[in-house]
Amino acid sequence: MGQLAKPEVGKGPAATLPDVRSMLASAVARHKAGDAAAGTLYRAILSAEPSHGDVLHLLGVTALQAGAAEAASRWLRRALVVDRAQAYYRNSLGEAFRALGRPDKAREQYRLALTLNPAYPESLANLHRQPLPGDNAPALLERFCRLRPATASELLAVADSRLLAGRLADARAAYRAAVALEPATVQAYVNLGATASREKNHAQAAAAYRRALRLSPDHPGAWNNLASAVWELNDGQGAVRFCRRSVALKPDHPDPYANLGYVQRSQARNGDDFAEAATLCRRALRVNPSHVSALNNLGIVNLDLGQLDEAERLFNRTLAAEPKHPDARFNLSLALLKAGRLKEGWDHYEARWETGQLPTVNGQLRAWQGEPLNGATILLHAEQGHGDTLHFVRYAPLVAAQGGRVVLAVQPSLKRLVAGMPGVAAVHALTDPFPKPEFHCPLMSLPRLLGTELGTIPGAIPYLYPPAEAIGKWLGQPLPGAGLRVGLVWSGDPRPGLLRANLTDRRRSMSLHDLAPLAEVPDLRFVNLQMGGPAAQLTEPPAGMDIHDPMGAITDFADTAALVMRLDLVITVDTSVAHLVGALGKPVWVMSRYDGCWRWLQDRDDTPWYPTMRLFRQTAPGDWTTVIRRVADALRQLAA
Repeated sequence: MGQLAKPEVGKGPAATLPDVRSMLASAVARHKAGDAAAGTLYRAILSAEPSHGDVLHLLGVTALQAGAAEAASRWLRRALVVDRAQAYYRNSLGEAFRALGRPDKAREQYRLALTLNPAYPESLANLHRQPLPGDNAPALLERFCRLRPATASELLAVADSRLLAGRLADARAAYRAAVALEPATVQAYVNLGATASREKNHAQAAAAYRRALRLSPDHPGAWNNLASAVWELNDGQGAVRFCRRSVALKPDHPDPYANLGYVQRSQARNGDDFAEAATLCRRALRVNPSHVSALNNLGIVNLDLGQLDEAERLFNRTLAAEPKHPDARFNLSLALLKAGRLKEGWDHYEARWETGQLPTVNGQLRAWQGEPLNGATILLHAEQGHGDTLHFVRYAPLVAAQGGRVVLAVQPSLKRLVAGMPGVAAVHALTDPFPKPEFHCPLMSLPRLLGTELGTIPGAIPYLYPPAEAIGKWLGQPLPGAGLRVGLVWSGDPRPGLLRANLTDRRRSMSLHDLAPLAEVPDLRFVNLQMGGPAAQLTEPPAGMDIHDPMGAITDFADTAALVMRLDLVITVDTSVAHLVGALGKPVWVMSRYDGCWRWLQDRDDTPWYPTMRLFRQTAPGDWTTVIRRVADALRQLAA
């Protein structure tokens, strides 16, 4: 891009003498061959024809190539006196001005050249190299590449501009064209990977980064990007290994430190892991104090550790550096909600839709913004996990009280349970087709629209009731006799195919054997409520723990609800059963990980969301032993 105008003979005054034409042809040939004697021949011609525009132009080009930009500009101005209509005279004068450090004058000459010849590729290239904000540099470059066959570097520049503009398919095509011309174009493969990452095609991204690394094994950016891709492919160990390779190659680059901090935090099992994650993020910030990923990731570590003021400060610093950063805004919402500042938190919580972690809502549906419904049908729909739906479905009757005809769309296993809620006109499974409503609203946006604050949480319970047929079914099922009937859940859904969810589940879950101290409490009758793979641990329960297992007869949450109604207490980790029991108004004890969910607030053993719930929190990351000992002591008091 922006090369010097090539020596060429244009339409200047015609040479009339045979010897002048011969001399000019010889001079141009020598010029193209790099022979310095070309300048001497040009001057000899000029002594014969002082107004020969092409010779004046070529003398200017010769001077410019020799680094004499001031002399070049004088020759080129003389050429323009002879003929002001030659585009390539003006392009060369623009190059002279650029060499003299006068970019405004250079751009002026490039534009004049394009006015004279709109299809002049060199002027387009030169203007693209130093555009003003209004010049639309990507359009200039694309126009340039249409005028003549593009080189790989030019195609790479075209692709980069398309990538920055969000034209991912067009960018991918241009990167592939670049590597077709030059298969060893490393940056094209790196940027092909970036394009695939934006398209959520992480396997394709990883393949592109690996191709770049075969060509350039010491490319630190490619190693860092590969780490991000394999992390999305659930390879946490690979992400750590590749980040460390990037750090080794370029110790002063902040990105791999920030990524390592994020991975370390996500896999943290104890306080030392969290401390190492914070150290890695701070290392990135020493290199670049405004590094948005490091600021955001360090904020997450502080949020996990309950240091809410510092977390809020870091998220705000992230947003100061990048105001539209959706993850930072969403994370800020979690800090505010956990601090009990619900009104502020709900507003930022809407950023969850911009993080790319949730499926998009049908854009043809009209979003409810709190306006009067006047009998209109409004679809309230689930958006995250079963527990979130159970938690926020409490708002359905409140929306009905606003004058709306409420229709619910929930997970299939919840459909039968929520069908009997007051004010609910109809219930559909998320997987089923249903009539288009006049309005829609995600369940977890209702607290914001209805102005929920800490003192106005709708905590009236129960708000869910098992259907009559489920109650009848479970009244006929045998359960253990004398003593307190205590339901147990010790693990959430591990979801091994989803790394983020899986890593969170590792911190919130335990094994059945961890509950062994509960078997020492007399006069208890344990009932299994655990579903999924962890239920296999029932084949080898802790010594002295006899657990009745009725879960083979459970078909959905309505069945589980009816079973819970026959229990005296449920002890569970933080999973959907906790919300179910709380919504039914039955006693429930929740064993919460140290980095507990925002909805349980901070430093409380109760919650305004569920009056019958009691929280047993870890006092150190990963320490279930102390939690279970406290639960066992509380059980002894209850059973006494």
